[in-house]
Amino acid sequence: MPIRIRIAAAMLWPLLLWSCSSPDHFTVEGRLPDGATANIELTYYADGGIRRTSAVAKDGRFTIKGSSTRPTLALLTISGGAPAASLIVDNGDKIKLTVDSAMTGLESLSGNSQSEKLWRFVTENRQALTSGSDAEVNRLVTEFVGSNSTELCAAAIMVTAFRTPGHEAEADSLIARIDPEARPQEVMHNFSEVLATQISSEARGKVPNMTLYDRRDTTVYYAPYNQSASIIAFTSAMPRQRDSVTAALRQLADSLPRRRFKAVEVTLAPDSAEWKRLTARDSASWIQAWAPAAIASPSMRRLAVPRVPFFIVADSTGTQIYRGSSATAAITAADRILRHK
Repeated sequence: MPIRIRIAAAMLWPLLLWSCSSPDHFTVEGRLPDGATANIELTYYADGGIRRTSAVAKDGRFTIKGSSTRPTLALLTISGGAPAASLIVDNGDKIKLTVDSAMTGLESLSGNSQSEKLWRFVTENRQALTSGSDAEVNRLVTEFVGSNSTELCAAAIMVTAFRTPGHEAEADSLIARIDPEARPQEVMHNFSEVLATQISSEARGKVPNMTLYDRRDTTVYYAPYNQSASIIAFTSAMPRQRDSVTAALRQLADSLPRRRFKAVEVTLAPDSAEWKRLTARDSASWIQAWAPAAIASPSMRRLAVPRVPFFIVADSTGTQIYRGSSATAAITAADRILRHK
């Protein structure tokens, strides 16, 4: 071999070795109980978008590969169910895990320290995370973040476990305690942006007068100053969601003085036809209305209604006393206004 070729080969050989060993993916290897067969899906954020990759577990074993050039939060689901595990993964990682007998959590996990800390938190606090109150769960998350504020697992716990509805300001304050380097976009996704919308001065400002429409397509005007307290309950045309809102409003209508209190049920649906059909036989004593353009209407966008069902309680000045998903908290807030008037 000519000497120049030997020299060139010697120079290229380390580069070839590096390129062969340079990690361009991460791997998740798992075991299911009793040799089960199931569809496994891994969802994560990478390179500016949501990625999904899947595999079929055979004889209780599966391997999933993905790629992210930065550490990212990944959710593992089994046969379309709720996430069985939250992982922090990065190219070069090899995560090994064992799914529990109910296939709703993990018995073991190894592969990187951040995923292991995440798994231990979920395992040690499973009962509270499943059935505990918002206050209990958020206290656990706050303590974990305080002890791990420089680590990625703190941001991951914040995103996956903190109960944000009704506690947006608390969530925003807690995020600020996490080092910026420990809360990259890949872990936070759009959590921070959604949160910022919810705690903005406009979203939490005065409740505006609204023009709505009832089942007869008659214009209904809502103005907070016409009563001491009012509750606006936002729902969809889905029967199950409407049933939960209807039960709460019926309780309110039976317990609070109507002359000083007004309840408004606003259905956020792009088409009023289905809503009219569902409410045709209702015997509601409160206002049932439909918002044209649904959540894209100017007043709805101003209030930044993030989901349904959702409740806003306002006093006679339009000041929001409560906003969140808890019907019980909304009822308590309305009662408190009336008792102090």
